Amino acid sequence: MTATLAVTPVLRTLARAEIKHYATSWLFLAGAAVTAAATLQSFLGADDGTSSTMNTITPAALIGVVGLVVMAGLVRRSDRATAAAGAVAVPERTRTLALAAAVVVPLGAALLWFAASLVMLAVRPPAAFAVPFGPVSTAHVVAVMAALGVVSAVGGPLLGLLIARWLPQRGVTAIAAVVVVVVTILLQGNFESTWSWHVVWPWVYWYGPLGWGSTGTGSTSWVALPGSPFAWIVYQLAMCGLCVVVAMWHDAEGDRSRLRPVLLGLVAVAVAALVATMTLGLPDAVHNPVAGLSF
Repeated sequence: MTATLAVTPVLRTLARAEIKHYATSWLFLAGAAVTAAATLQSFLGADDGTSSTMNTITPAALIGVVGLVVMAGLVRRSDRATAAAGAVAVPERTRTLALAAAVVVPLGAALLWFAASLVMLAVRPPAAFAVPFGPVSTAHVVAVMAALGVVSAVGGPLLGLLIARWLPQRGVTAIAAVVVVVVTILLQGNFESTWSWHVVWPWVYWYGPLGWGSTGTGSTSWVALPGSPFAWIVYQLAMCGLCVVVAMWHDAEGDRSRLRPVLLGLVAVAVAALVATMTLGLPDAVHNPVAGLSF
């Protein structure tokens, strides 16, 4: 790590303040509460045979996408406080790092969801029509759950930080959240033509009753899509790092030369991890021979 990213007493103080602001945001608390309620309901509700393998959309939407909006609000709050002070005592780059540190709050909430999901996976295993099956191991399934349910809870707020730094106009964050949801729907795996490359998007389904293969009788075969979710997690984390670095780059008064090698390094890691995602793991889509219920 370079001196640009060094932890200073000022950064620690600001980070603690931003963590508190995030943890007390009503939007975050509402999203976390609904996530907890939905997770509890999955334990108490009827067994649909999928266990916790398809529950990743809950933290991704209610902690990740909501976090995009929460973080943008924190950025505006930080900038208003700086403007009210009348003098820039703390550089924007330091304030950006402090805001980035606040993602420990949604990360903690997502890890609680993940722990509960692992318990459910163990005590109420998925039915034969779901995952794991054939070459799709339990480790593969757990990696997908971590990528979609935990990493996305961090990625959403960091994307909000990036957008709020470069496009601070009101309404932009809401539009960005809608765009994220729309693109995710298009690339979630219903179109077979996207299966070989859709992992360029940071939130996609890796298995499930995907495609338009329903028999018309309410049954369908689950599909596990090609690629390696383990390498994909590295790709997601590199993209999270890029969000932070590009947000810090916005500070025109800072020394960008120190950020450049970090930026280039993260780009290299992201590209390498994306290539590994597409070339490792399952070489082709695999269909579960056991038919199950469609959604």
